[in-house]
This record gives sequence, C-alpha cells and structure tokens, in this order.
Amino acid sequence: MANCDSKKAFIENLQSELRSALGSQIARDYENALRLVSEVVFTRSSGFVLEFIQNAEDAGLGLNNSGAFEVTLNRERIKIIHNGRPFSGEDVRALCGIQSSKRPEKGTLGYLGIGFKSVFKVTSCPQIYSNGFQFKFDRSHWPTNTALWRVIPIWIDEPSEPIEPALTTFVIPFRDTSFHSVLGQELRNLGTELYLFLRWLKRIAIRDETRGQTWVLENLGEANGVTVLKRDGLLQRFKFFRKTVHVPEDVQQDALTEEYRASVAQREIAVAFALDDKGNLEPTVAGAMYGGVYSFLPLGEASSGAKFPIQADFLVQPGRDAINCEAKWNQWLVEEVERVCREAMLHFKTHPIWRYQFLPVFAVESVTTEAHDRLFGPKLLMPLREFLETESIIPTKSGGWAKAGELIRLAEDPRAVMEIAELGVVQDSEMGAAFGEDVSLQLVHPAVKDGGAGGINIQRVERWNLLRNTEFLRSKAETENGPDWFRALYSWLQRNPVFSEYTQRRTTIRQERGYHEYPIVLTTNKELLEGGKVYVLDLPASDPTIRDLAKEMASSKPLLHPDILGNASSEAERKVLRGFLIGRTGVQVLDAVRVCQEALLPKIAAKSQKPSVEELLKWTRTCKRILGENIPFGTEIWILTKTGEIKPARECLLAVEFSPEQDWETHHQYVLGTHFVSPDYLEPGNLADLPGWRTFFKKCGVKDAPMNGVEEFAMRYAEEKLRAAYAKVTRVEKLNLGYDLSAEQGPNGEAIQVEVKGKTTEENVDLTGNETAAADKYKDTFYLCVVSSIPNNPAIYMVANPALKGKKDKLSIPPAIWKAYKWQPQVKTTGNSPLKCT
Repeated sequence: MANCDSKKAFIENLQSELRSALGSQIARDYENALRLVSEVVFTRSSGFVLEFIQNAEDAGLGLNNSGAFEVTLNRERIKIIHNGRPFSGEDVRALCGIQSSKRPEKGTLGYLGIGFKSVFKVTSCPQIYSNGFQFKFDRSHWPTNTALWRVIPIWIDEPSEPIEPALTTFVIPFRDTSFHSVLGQELRNLGTELYLFLRWLKRIAIRDETRGQTWVLENLGEANGVTVLKRDGLLQRFKFFRKTVHVPEDVQQDALTEEYRASVAQREIAVAFALDDKGNLEPTVAGAMYGGVYSFLPLGEASSGAKFPIQADFLVQPGRDAINCEAKWNQWLVEEVERVCREAMLHFKTHPIWRYQFLPVFAVESVTTEAHDRLFGPKLLMPLREFLETESIIPTKSGGWAKAGELIRLAEDPRAVMEIAELGVVQDSEMGAAFGEDVSLQLVHPAVKDGGAGGINIQRVERWNLLRNTEFLRSKAETENGPDWFRALYSWLQRNPVFSEYTQRRTTIRQERGYHEYPIVLTTNKELLEGGKVYVLDLPASDPTIRDLAKEMASSKPLLHPDILGNASSEAERKVLRGFLIGRTGVQVLDAVRVCQEALLPKIAAKSQKPSVEELLKWTRTCKRILGENIPFGTEIWILTKTGEIKPARECLLAVEFSPEQDWETHHQYVLGTHFVSPDYLEPGNLADLPGWRTFFKKCGVKDAPMNGVEEFAMRYAEEKLRAAYAKVTRVEKLNLGYDLSAEQGPNGEAIQVEVKGKTTEENVDLTGNETAAADKYKDTFYLCVVSSIPNNPAIYMVANPALKGKKDKLSIPPAIWKAYKWQPQVKTTGNSPLKCT
C-alpha cells in the first residue's frame, strides 16, 4: 500500500509541476508543439502500435526472458500489453514531455516521450499501468481551454478493466468508434516482417474481440544465420548477414551525430534475404514492410528500391515515415550496408544452390522516393550493380566464373540445348561465335536465374540469333561438308520446334513457327537463300505437258543442293527433311500444282484479259482438277454466267445447278442485278463433284450472297406482299422516321407504319432506339414485318404493336413471338385494315 501511495504521490507532484506552468506563453507554445507532434508528425492511425512495439523492445534490453506483445481490440478501445522492464519514474517523466528518455549509446531504439504522442491521433484519454504506476491523460478532465492536457498525468484509483500488475498495460479508448475498422484492417496487414530485426520480442498476438479473430506473429529463432518467422502456421525464412561497424571519426564529429548519436562508437547493421520453404533464395516469397528500410522497425515512406530489407540505426523522423538523406551518419550506414551486400554476394557464390539464385535478389524496384533518389540509389544500388557487372561472380556452363557481360544464355528447351551439340551443329566452344557473334562469350550455367526487371540479366540468345548470323552460316556453307552441316541444322530445327500463340475470336491458337524469312537454305551453287526462293523438283511423268512446262520454269530458278536430301541416311530421314524444308522454310515444290498456279491460273485471273468462252471453260476445269481447294489467297477469276456473259467472280452467285446452301436464283426477282454461274462447267450427271466445284468457286471469289442481299430481298418481298392488300405502299426508309414502309388502303383508308427486318435464320429481331420510339408512338398501326428464311423459303410475319410484345431499352422480339404472326394478305377493301395474321 505504501508503494502505491508513493507512486500516486509521484504522479500528483508531477501533475502539480506541470499545472504551475498553465497560462504562460511557454505553456501555449508547448501545447502547440504537442499538437503538431501527435497530429502531424505521425501520419498513420496505427503508427502508435509500431511505437509501442519499439518501446517494448527497448524495455526488454538486457532481460533473459522472451518478449511477448499483445494487442486486444474492440469497438471502444485498444489494449496493449508487454512483459518488458516496467516503467521507472524517469519513464513517466518522459511520457509527460516531448523529450526522449532513451540512450542510443546503450542500445535503445526509440523516443519514448515523443513516440507515445502518436496515440493522440485516436484517443483523448490513454491509460498507463506499469510497476504500480496507474495514470492517464484525459482531455475531458480539464476545462475546455486548459493547455497541456496531453502531458499532465491524472492518477487512476480504479482501473477501467482488470490489469495484470506484473505487466505493462496501455488502455486506449477510441475518440471515435470508426477507428476500430481502420485499425483492425491495418493490424491485419501486419506481417511477420514487422520484427525482422527485433531481438527480444519473440511473439506478437493480436485479437479482434468484435470480429472474433486472433492472429499471432512469432519469431521461432535463428540457426546458421537463418531466422524462421511464423504467422498462424505459415512459415517465412530469412538468411541474415550482420556486421558490427565502428563509427568513423569524421561521422562522429558531424553536428547531427553529436546531437543524436553522441558517444555511440559502433552499430550493428544487417540485411535479410527471403528463402522459400525449400531453402531457395526467393525475394518474391516474402519481403519487407513498406519500403524495406528498417530502423529496427519499418519506416513508412523511406523506400530503398531494393528487394531485400535493410536494417541500420538510421536517423529518422519521430513519425517513422522519413529518413534524413543528407545526414552523414545515414550516408555512412548505407555505405556499410553496401559492403555487407557485397560480402553476401561472395557468400552466395560459394553456396551450392544460392550461387544460381542471387541475381533476382539484387534487382531494383522502380520507385521514385527521395530516399531512393538521394541516398539508397547512389550509395547502395548503383555500387551493387557495378559490382555485379565487373566481378567474375556468375557460374558458367563449363564450371568457371564470369562477368555478366561475358555470358550468353541459350534460351532454348533443355533437349534442344543438348541436341545442338550431339547433332554436331554447334559445340560449346563455338557458342559465342555462333549465337553472340563474339568468340569470347561463354555459356552461362543453365541453372542461373536472371535478375528480371531492374536486375542483371544474362544476354539471351536463341536459334534466331544463329539464323541471323550470316557470317557464321556462310563459313559453314563454304566448307567441303557444308551440305552435311546444314542437313544437321535442319534436323535440329525439325526435332525441336518452337510455337507461337495468338488469339482469334477468343480462342487461343498455338502454331509452330517457321523459318521462311531466314536465308538458311543451301542451293546447288552453295548460296544461302530464303526457302521461298528455292525449289525442289517433283514432276509427274504421266503428264508430259505439265512436265515440259515445269522443266522450262526450273531453268531460271534456284534449286536445293542435291546432297541435302541425296545423302540422307534413310528414306524416312529424307522424307522428314523434305517435309520440314517445304513446310517450315517455304522451299517451293515445282510440281503440277505450281505449274497450274504460275502458268494456267493467271490466264483466267480477273485482272487479266478476258479469255474466250471455250478457253475459260477448259482452263478453269484444268485448274479445278489440279488445284482443287489449293487456290492462292485473294485469287479472283473470270466466270461464265448463265446469260453467256463473262463477269468477275465477285459479281456472281452459284446457280441452282450447283445446289448452293443459299439459293438466290429461285427468287432472284427480289434482288436485282444478280449473275449466276453457268452450269456448263459441270460434267453431265456428275453430282458427286458439286461440293468440289462449290469450294473451288468460293475460293476464286464467287459470293455466297449478294451484298446487302438480305435487306434488299426483305424490302422488295414485303413491298410485293403489302401491295396485294394495300392500294398505296411507299418507301420511307431514308427519312429516318423509325420505319421503312408506309401503307394506305385508300384516300380515307387507315395508314400503317411498317418496319421491315430480313432474316436468314430464326433469331431475335432487334429494333433500334429510333424504331422503338416509332413503335411506342404509333402503337396499333405500327407493324414489325419479319421476312424470314431468306433466300430459300421466304415467309412474312406481321407483328402489330411490337412494343407490347418485346423488351424495352433495346426492343427485341424473339422468334417465339414474331412467328405467331404469319401474314396472309386479304383482297383489297375500302374499309378496315386488310392485315390478317394466322
């Protein structure tokens, strides 16, 4: 009891000291400073939690127990408990001021007096319980204009809730219940990376009583430089590199150092590299909070641009958001961090696994913060990049080490990499000359990972680099065994295809890539040409006319070197190579098809002079017999029509004799200016050949339907049927009235408005906004005229007042509705409307 009385007397005496200053100018200035510290310096609502964690870490300095930190949250308050060294009178005085009680030369981290003020962003009445001290700061306890309420302690006779005397407890009632949601979300975002560099705190438990959620962050300890962190069963591992550095004399003598780090002779710095659950370096598995810069706890806005967290006793703002970029102390620390990172790289170089994985770790994130631009970029990241580029630190395939600029990576499938040497195409010693056009280049070890965006990446080479290396290829072509080497090259390309993907109509299509643009095909005179300029003979002996014409054409064309296929080890190999050269490089086959394409097809092409009827029929039949569907894209031929005229294919449709899917000839009176293919092309009685002719003519430009044929058909058909029932039918589609036809029975007869829609299939009929407005306006005299099954079996349907039957906004009439109004015109009368729907 006596101890409690002494603590209460201490609080009351301290309160009396502070109250004696009330009303003075110093007190008003002090109040303004307090408001700035609590509301401006600390920008995040949850910032006070980090300050309390740091103070708990300081409270554990020198203790042998494991540190535990607990946060309990509900809608009314947040409670924070830790088991560190309890408050002393000096600590209480620091809390009642804006000075720090910490001793950096003794290893403490924070600013107890300043950091605590961050709590006033969320509360007007924080409570403190520690070592028998139980007091609060309470704005409501004082008159409205009483200054210094944030630092005047008030003794608490009875705690607001049960308190564990052996622990330090903070009870923080919210000024507004909305803080619960904000703090809850920010606390859920706290990861195990929060205390990467804390030594005493081993467990942080957070419980949201309102939501019934609890999560625990644990430090499971360190072994062999690897620290294991845990959150609710999820483990995270970090490889640490630490170093104690001594403060240089010039840094000790700097004004800021003397003010904030006087008597500090040495400091520990550290960097941490994330590992995955298999022990591999993996910076994407887990990183650092905020920008990755720690002064024991993460700094809010001081992003370094590095992919690994950095710890040092940086001089920072009390709000823990910014770092002093100009401070000599901080610049010295970053330079020391850079040296530790170099030592880490050299350690990774000796590790059997990490030697292949460390480049992505030292990639640079794209950030534009002052800390990056003025401090970490020039002092850390740029020197590390230079070290990576100038040090022989990257494993080669041959077992050595090289600089990044001395290496190439054969970015091919592992099987292709193995077979390129097995088939005798390129040996490892030739890789630089063949793929990089530099004999000094070496192959990087295939297990080495690239740095990715912002990192060191090994120059990637692929088959395309080899195929573009004309100097190397020509040197091979000029050797005595050139045909054998190129046969091996073609075999390697054929055995190891590459594919490209593209999207067409929302479908992903995967297609093997070819080599048509590369001059890699060896000719009879040892030239290297693109495949499309080289020919291989394949002439049928049974057709002397085609054969003679082909030989004449071959005399002026480059031919494939005969030893490419002639010296193949087997007929099977010859067949495969021939297929590859034709299919993937574009080597041309000089056969009947080509003769037909290059000699006969031009004679009937629509851009040539019109042939006679006899020549046109003969040449077209020959091309159809030899080429079938293999018509070059974009080919258009002359067509003999039923009327005996010769027209371009684009102006023609298939006649009924060809059994087209769309029969436009039977009802051709509804589409003017149509021309139909003559049946003289057909052999009498040969119906089995009709599909082939239909395909052939379509490839040659014959249309399935006339342009705008459905619309024209529907309009003329509707006009004809309406005139059977109405005395006057007028087209008005160009007047933008919302309908196409106006029909009247007589001088005094009822007029109707008709919107015509043509359809080839049974489907929804949609009206535009203008047409929908007209349907709403004219109601029962407005008809939707649907002409369906165009052109084969046209039928007409008249839907009266469709606005009552369809869906608004976009007026849509489904088939189930419009098909119920099939129209049969009655004889013209002088009375009511002759429309009759069945």
